[in-house]
Amino acid sequence: MFMKIYWITLLCVGWVAVLLAAPENLALNKPYTLSPPPNYKHCTDPGDKTQLTDGIYSEGYFWTQTGTVGWNNVAPVQCVIDLGRVEPICGASWSTAAGVAGVNWPESVLILASEDRKTWTFLGDLCELGTVDKTPPQGRYATFRYASEQIKGRGRYLAIIAAARPFCFVDEIEIWRGPEAWLAGELPGERTDDPRRYYEESCLRSGVAARLRSDLKSIFAQAVALGFKEALADKRAAMDVLQGEIPAVAVAMPDDFQTILPFNELHKRILALNAPVLRAAGVLQPLVWQGNRWDPLTLSAIPPQGSGADSVTLDLMRGEVRGESFNITNPNNSELSLKLSVNNMPEGLNLELREVLFTDTQSRQPVAAALRPLVVDAGGSCTVLVPAGCTRQVWLACNRPTVAAQTYAGKITIASVDAKFNKDLALRVRVRKLDFPAQPLLHVGGWDYVQGDASYYRAPGNVDANLALMRSMYVDSPWATPAVFPKGAAFDAQGQLINADALDFSVWDAWVKRWQGARNYCVFFAVGSSFHGEAMGTARFEAKVGTWLTAWVRHMEGQGIKAEQMVILLVDEPHQRSQDEVLVAWAKAVRAADLGVVLFIDPTYTDPLQGDPAMFAAHDVLCPNTPMMVAQGEPFREFYRRQREGGKTLWLYSCSGPAKLLDPITYHRAQAWLAFQIGAKGSFYWAFGCGGGIGDSWRAYAQAYSEYSPYFVSPSDVMEGKHSEAVREGVQDYEYLCMLREQADKVRVSGKDLEWLQRADQLLQRGVAEAVAAVAPDAMFWQVAKKRSVMDDVRIRVLDALESAPR
Repeated sequence: MFMKIYWITLLCVGWVAVLLAAPENLALNKPYTLSPPPNYKHCTDPGDKTQLTDGIYSEGYFWTQTGTVGWNNVAPVQCVIDLGRVEPICGASWSTAAGVAGVNWPESVLILASEDRKTWTFLGDLCELGTVDKTPPQGRYATFRYASEQIKGRGRYLAIIAAARPFCFVDEIEIWRGPEAWLAGELPGERTDDPRRYYEESCLRSGVAARLRSDLKSIFAQAVALGFKEALADKRAAMDVLQGEIPAVAVAMPDDFQTILPFNELHKRILALNAPVLRAAGVLQPLVWQGNRWDPLTLSAIPPQGSGADSVTLDLMRGEVRGESFNITNPNNSELSLKLSVNNMPEGLNLELREVLFTDTQSRQPVAAALRPLVVDAGGSCTVLVPAGCTRQVWLACNRPTVAAQTYAGKITIASVDAKFNKDLALRVRVRKLDFPAQPLLHVGGWDYVQGDASYYRAPGNVDANLALMRSMYVDSPWATPAVFPKGAAFDAQGQLINADALDFSVWDAWVKRWQGARNYCVFFAVGSSFHGEAMGTARFEAKVGTWLTAWVRHMEGQGIKAEQMVILLVDEPHQRSQDEVLVAWAKAVRAADLGVVLFIDPTYTDPLQGDPAMFAAHDVLCPNTPMMVAQGEPFREFYRRQREGGKTLWLYSCSGPAKLLDPITYHRAQAWLAFQIGAKGSFYWAFGCGGGIGDSWRAYAQAYSEYSPYFVSPSDVMEGKHSEAVREGVQDYEYLCMLREQADKVRVSGKDLEWLQRADQLLQRGVAEAVAAVAPDAMFWQVAKKRSVMDDVRIRVLDALESAPR
């Protein structure tokens, strides 16, 4: 056991440091309760009831060790330790690991103590107290102990409430004995009668405080790392003042607070400390510069040397959507107010300027992703505010141009309101002699679940805007829950439906109307081992399923919907033989009705050979998980290629999260390229419209679960983001490749231009492989450095090939 510095109060001397042995661990071998129960399958075992206080720390890969306790997709988790009697408490520790495989460091680890389990006293947050001198490593696997001796309290019961998403892991909790004098007298700390409610109320203030402290610390760390420490030499006193203001400001946030950065004036003052660092780096006046539009960006970014921009270029077909970006950095000590305008461009290009908003996430990792349209004033200009010491990004969108094919030249004018800065960016938009189809080939969906009152993701007020955005993203295969089932079925003794004309289709009808014109109507059936009280496998079960589904299909036909447009998911993500058994029984009943509906399955066997061959054979559409396919490599892909060659249709889907921390290129856009590469016809994501359990992307600190939506949602609206743009661009990329393949097949038959054909075939093989070369298991998250320009490079080469194709 290592030695610790244990601070004690001496009446005559004041605070002095005395080197002592490690404090006594009061929690050792003490009983505890966990809520909710652990559910991470790779480490959950009966020992979870004792392992957190057994004094043994896990060795090896943390979340696969039985000595670790883990949860998946639940937050917070609560551990209440019974010390047996009231004890003085001076500190605590929480041992965990994170950094890879989608495992994030905890957002908070609250410690509360109670003498009677009725009144609780808040002792502190280990994510704040335990990171003062040392912080957990970022971007790699690591173990870390959130530990602090700066706690003062007493109690018999200790409630430790931890929030980490989507996974939470811990292998040991320690509670350290304080001075006996603390057993008497009044002690500091807020009081509550409900630790869980206290956690919910604390999320906002702890999130705000953590963000402000982190930004203050990171600005200084960045200056030191770049060799510009002297730029902040005269700011230490100011930094101490700012640090001292954080607690009061965090408590006083308004009711309508949103996690858009910067939060307030204090936050702006903290970020302004980056201004002298920028000047030390050579940015002496406002700078317009470019990086790759998909690269992550921070508010306090230091522009790379030589990155100044003089032009912006777009290259696209008529009828599609593409974007480009540029950055504006302000090294001044005061906010920069700018007017931006696009000049000398025809209206039919449908150009739009958007501000890229910086937002914090539930995981306390800020992102620059939301694309807020800039309001154009009467003079044709938009206003952008760049806080002191900060960088703003502007996104230029070209939305389905309708103009004649040619290269258009204009400019983007940038001028400060005080007339001290101005910059013109040359703007060139090349519109090709090619038309993008209104309905591309790739099927797209995202388990949107907007049936009924559209409240599945708790934001029914945004349904119209949500639908419009999904359609703009080429969603043609919406999903519904069992809520759309026809209601009121009655059956005779043989299992025959006896009241087909009386079935209630109202929820289905409203959903179909909402999604009028969809190419597929996908329904998650969520079945079990029986139907309307009849166990699967019997003749009566098959009759019930068949006649009920027949009535449904006949109703669809009356709506102009074909049977093959109904896509049925019976059991989600099967990964064990017991699930396969249910699927085979249900598929047999559906097939016996001979209706022509499509059976879809998304198996999650890491080795698909472990699944029941009959389960795979029973389905029309096989939809493997894309990150799993990437991780498992060639044997996994070859299995599904053989399935496709045997007549199965392949789609792909992804369901990792939190969505805003994933890379728009290697996770979102790449899926369409991988679909083309493996011969898949669909691309799906969990989950369009999912706003973290509260239907609101803008209140990240209040979210109950991980957010999976690639765009931003609120109770009344939606906003595009870089991740949803990447989904849309991926669909368009896929169409490019299909168009090139179709043209190559025509040239192959005609024999007109074999040299062009060779170039086209190389693009369809080597070009696609080049585009997805960066897609790897450890590259799915946004903060992992990678080259993100390759897909656009290949896309432009495909455009060139399409335009030059023999006619």
